[in-house]
Amino acid sequence: MNIFKKRATDSSPFMMPNWLVILNNILLWIILLILIGYAVWHPETIAVIFPNFKWDKINYTAILKAILFVWVILTVFRIIKKAMINWIKRHDKIDKGIYYSFVTLLGYLGWVIATWGGLSLLGVNLQSLAVIIGALSVGIGFGLQHIVNNFISGLLILFERPIQKGDWIKISGQEGIVKSIHIRSTELETFAKTRILIPNSEVLSQNLENITKGDRLGRIIISVGVSYNSDLRLVERILLSVAQNEPALQQDPAPFVLLTDFADSCVKLELRAILKNVTQGLVVKSNLMFAIWDAFKENNIEIPYPQQVVHLEK
Repeated sequence: MNIFKKRATDSSPFMMPNWLVILNNILLWIILLILIGYAVWHPETIAVIFPNFKWDKINYTAILKAILFVWVILTVFRIIKKAMINWIKRHDKIDKGIYYSFVTLLGYLGWVIATWGGLSLLGVNLQSLAVIIGALSVGIGFGLQHIVNNFISGLLILFERPIQKGDWIKISGQEGIVKSIHIRSTELETFAKTRILIPNSEVLSQNLENITKGDRLGRIIISVGVSYNSDLRLVERILLSVAQNEPALQQDPAPFVLLTDFADSCVKLELRAILKNVTQGLVVKSNLMFAIWDAFKENNIEIPYPQQVVHLEK
């Protein structure tokens, strides 16, 4: 029914305000109920449109009750979910993954209750329906095994929480932020702002790297090469000074410098430190490299590059 509802991120100037969206939904439901009521109390008019259908055998009251029941249950669960999401967003110190998992399961529960109650009000024999579903379970298992596999995998992800909403992950050659975990797939937003749906079964079966699992700390390594004529102890002090002046780096444990190789054209060193927030790694690395470049220029420290001597014979 939310056919006119826009996404919250839509920047269109024609986006409807929230009160107008709510009013639109209420009007659509009122129109639907009026049409159903008209069909209940004036079946002769409907029979003109559908002359071959036995309208007198339909329990319109049961249909109306079932629709109202489903609508009320889904609306109540939607309100509860929205209230829980707003509460989660206001509390930064809680483990949000647990609560988002609970919100997702709450949505599934709402659909189960609405479907079960609606079928009961329609007079469907749920015991017979269960027997039929049991008889078809083998065929469904073979025909829809991938869907069932993804569904079960989705439940395992919600309970075990190898990934959570907001995690930075790498999987199947893709990298990005987990935006949501659905019943069949996990939605990943890449750094190019594209959305990728990864089947939940792949999340559990593929090699997955969760960069922000547990905390946001991460290692940063910057390699530099300096001339053999350089004062290596001075280079070490410069690198440590640059790291100590960067607020995005942890100072406990303190950054340190390693001499890693005596290469053909330079001496290679590495500055290693701990990032406070690994999601800022690219920006922090760029800032450090700019600072190192400026410091080397001020102290006349040369960063050599490979050179080749070509001898020409006459």
